[in-house]
Amino acid sequence: MIVPHPYYRLNPARAVHISGIINRELLSRITPQILKLQAVSRNPITVYVDSPGGSVDGMETLLRTLKLTDQDSSGPCHIITAVTQRAASAAADLLSSGDYAIAYPHSAILYHGMRTQESNPLTVESTSVLARILRRSNDRYALELARKIDDRFSFRFLFARNNFDEVRTKHPNQQLSDLQCFIEFIDGKLSKEARKVWQRAKERHGRYKELFTTVVKRVKGEIAKMSVAQAEAAAIKAIVEFEVKANKGDPDWSFRGGGLERLTDDFLLFHEYLTGFASGRLQEWSADWGKFIVAPEIAKEIDAIADEKERSKKLNETVGPLLEPLTSFFAAFCHALQEGENELTATDAYWLGLVDEVVGEDDLLCLRHMEEDKPDPVPTENAEKEAKQSEEVTAAGA
Repeated sequence: MIVPHPYYRLNPARAVHISGIINRELLSRITPQILKLQAVSRNPITVYVDSPGGSVDGMETLLRTLKLTDQDSSGPCHIITAVTQRAASAAADLLSSGDYAIAYPHSAILYHGMRTQESNPLTVESTSVLARILRRSNDRYALELARKIDDRFSFRFLFARNNFDEVRTKHPNQQLSDLQCFIEFIDGKLSKEARKVWQRAKERHGRYKELFTTVVKRVKGEIAKMSVAQAEAAAIKAIVEFEVKANKGDPDWSFRGGGLERLTDDFLLFHEYLTGFASGRLQEWSADWGKFIVAPEIAKEIDAIADEKERSKKLNETVGPLLEPLTSFFAAFCHALQEGENELTATDAYWLGLVDEVVGEDDLLCLRHMEEDKPDPVPTENAEKEAKQSEEVTAAGA
């Protein structure tokens, strides 16, 4: 039987509506409503979104307001976000920031990178600075997005694993990894537009793998002994050698003719990879989902280890090699969303882990289904007697 849980249910009676451009005027209008709802109770707040986006700073201020504690140091209210028609740009980030994110089936979600409008004429110097600022902003928001959708994305992977044997059956002559099966499975669920961002993620991840193989193995044993600048210098040397080798068949290739920009991109990709790898995501995923990935007999062996630290270490050693490619692909995907214009349907957003649920699409498994599905109560002797008496009274009345 289904037992509704307030953490996964839209509630118009405790809701605010984000409509129009996210700016100071909207914040001034919405803030009193949020504060009133928080003062009445700490129950979940629903945030309905229909917005073309707007100020990123305004969106972050809105999120901080929604997550406020109170004078009694109560925990923040659980936030349920729902896109009713459109969530674009900063509004899409707001949607994915919900503790539980929902999309109506006809809605559209748009992701893209940072933008700016300059009133003054651009120079070489100002353009260079602006490009650096925009790139850093895109990197920062990619990491923020990864933090927000971490659980949703890994949940999609666990759900998809049940279909990996079917994917491998379609390619009997290939030894497909779990990641390759996952990528193909999700690709088959996406719209034409969503496949473009998924393809960019694949390409970016391929670049990660090349750099990891070439650069990390080269400097791996020495990084711990180096300062940050020394480690970066060693990485740059390895990347230079990598680029020269990769382009040796092109007599016209040079660093001056575009290679220097590629060197910069390679270095930043390398840094992104290490940042994602060192963030602890691999360890967290191993702890949270590891037992669901390994074979039951192996999970049983790991559970039998009495010492908690040894048990955790064994789980990481066993699951790490399986999950590590997924964590780096996840980082590549979050960065790919910051490139170009990525117009997604509600179903796209679900399969990509950007929302938890699509209203009315019961075949799309979500956390609410798992949390609300409870065993039917076992009838007691008294309940059976009362039911029988009720039937007799009904029959007599008839």
